[in-house]
Amino acid sequence: MASDGEAFRIWRGRVSDIMNREWDPIGGCPDDEYDRYAGTIAAMIRDNRDDFALMQYLERTERHDIGLGSFDSERARRVVASIRKLGPAP
Repeated sequence: MASDGEAFRIWRGRVSDIMNREWDPIGGCPDDEYDRYAGTIAAMIRDNRDDFALMQYLERTERHDIGLGSFDSERARRVVASIRKLGPAP
């Protein structure tokens, strides 16, 4: 049986996979491109943050951290829904 830390790392890896596959606002990036953001999202979920907070984080990340200046809210909603389907963080 996996330890709590190991279970969280596995779950966080799934969050990262979703962000790379479904979010990817830059397009065609290496598999680890969004790991930092996935880690923050995973921590936010572990801390019981709501979907609105997750959406705000993704918007701030796209507009300011990545510098796209735009935000695809529908894509972000789909990403949050996919991550929520993973269940709560271990």
